[in-house]
Amino acid sequence: MSKPYRLWAAALAGVFILGGCVSQELHDKKVIEATDLRNDLETAENRIRSLKADIEDLQKQIAKKRMDNEEITESLSMARRYGQKIETDLADFRARVSSQSQENKISRGRTAELSKSLDTSRNKVRELEESIIKLRSILARFQDRLRLQVQLEKDLIAQLERETEAGTINVSRQGDRVIIGLKSSILFSSGSAAIRTSGKKPLKKISHILARYINREIQVQGHTDNIPISDRLADRWESNWELSAARATRVLRYLVEVGNTDPRRISAAAMGEFRPIADNSSKTGRKKNRRIDIVLFPPSL
Repeated sequence: MSKPYRLWAAALAGVFILGGCVSQELHDKKVIEATDLRNDLETAENRIRSLKADIEDLQKQIAKKRMDNEEITESLSMARRYGQKIETDLADFRARVSSQSQENKISRGRTAELSKSLDTSRNKVRELEESIIKLRSILARFQDRLRLQVQLEKDLIAQLERETEAGTINVSRQGDRVIIGLKSSILFSSGSAAIRTSGKKPLKKISHILARYINREIQVQGHTDNIPISDRLADRWESNWELSAARATRVLRYLVEVGNTDPRRISAAAMGEFRPIADNSSKTGRKKNRRIDIVLFPPSL
């Protein structure tokens, strides 16, 4: 029997023992309390199982990304070999140019022909040199992108291991984008766009990660559930669009002003209720949909 259920059994046994000594009303109260305790323990175990599943899913995504990185590394190796071949060809062309120059001095009768051949060779040399420069630039960018992706994975995994059990953030991938999700309940009070004290700590941690990736565009997205704005808040927010926009903008300003994120590479977007990640027909689903997503786009080549 697991520890949570032993606790529940002990609590329930205590209720039955007390039932022989106290009134029926107190006995019923203890039974209810024991039942509530069991429900709370079951909820906690379900949450733990869900978190473990999330971590396993992320580990699978990381394994796939590592395979992708291996493919990139192989492509880089092929590109290097191609660059070496181009350099060899360039040396051959230069030798031919030199040889043709000597022949031009020896045989004046072939001056016109050699001049044309030399021009062609020189043009080819310039083209090859330009190709080498471009290839080296592409290789450098690929290497930089690969290095950043590996480092980002390490940072996000470390952050996830510290924050997942607290339920503050969720890290996922959509293609080549990295999405850091935060529950609105952590960042904001109901109907408010002011960042709560409890939301500033994870935002500071995230801002430290974002500061390392200066070549990535960042977008802060505000999301809501599909419950319309109540009459009590109608004078502040016309609809969920305005509420999600205000929240996304407030997080953006915090990352820029407190976290020193470069304002030239960060933007805010209001998604309202139109990009749910769960079913809005349930309370649990609506809670998941009320969120802020910080999206990191891949570095441009």
